[in-house]
Amino acid sequence: IIFALDFADPKEALAWVDRLDSQVRFFKVGLQLFLAGGWPVVEYIAKRGNKVMLDLKLYDIPATVKLAVEQFAGRGVSLTTVHGYGPVVDAALSAGTDVNILAVTVLTSFGDDELKELNYQGSISDLVKQRAGKVLGLGCHGVVCSAQESNMLRVAYGLDFTMVTPGIRPAGASVNDQQRISTPGSALQNGSDYLVIGRPIRDAENPEKAVDDIFYEISSVL
Repeated sequence: IIFALDFADPKEALAWVDRLDSQVRFFKVGLQLFLAGGWPVVEYIAKRGNKVMLDLKLYDIPATVKLAVEQFAGRGVSLTTVHGYGPVVDAALSAGTDVNILAVTVLTSFGDDELKELNYQGSISDLVKQRAGKVLGLGCHGVVCSAQESNMLRVAYGLDFTMVTPGIRPAGASVNDQQRISTPGSALQNGSDYLVIGRPIRDAENPEKAVDDIFYEISSVL
């Protein structure tokens, strides 16, 4: 599990790290929290012995992306995200840091209406497969995708890359603004390595029990 620290207040976010890191040892710092708290948030999480996914979804001219990723070196970041556009991924890899680069294929909030706006002739799965194939061919360490596409990508491209899947919702949890969702067990069965989970834990009456329940489902599948 990668717990999504989707909070505007750094103090609140770090209180959740204190609360959960006896169970969860991987935390996602997204754009909102990073803008609010910056590197001290990342460093606090790392100094407690946890891993950090810095989820900024970088997308800019290649030179700027390379310079940005160079700033991540030595900061305790394990994974970071860039958009799954070939030159952007290539630039992030060329920074040569110790951070694994994940390419975002298609956002899990992206549905058929958004696909029509692109005038893309295939399905969302086709677009995910196309983008994943391109970035993995460049040597990208992994991808971010919906668990609904994870089995397809494993069959197409094998096991030698990291797959992170957001949009994870335990049975009975609210869908919120996600469209292409999956349960934890189904996501792992289909080949996901890491499950990004935020609101189903954060908004639970008993967050620690929610984590335990998710781990129970995971263990029953494994």
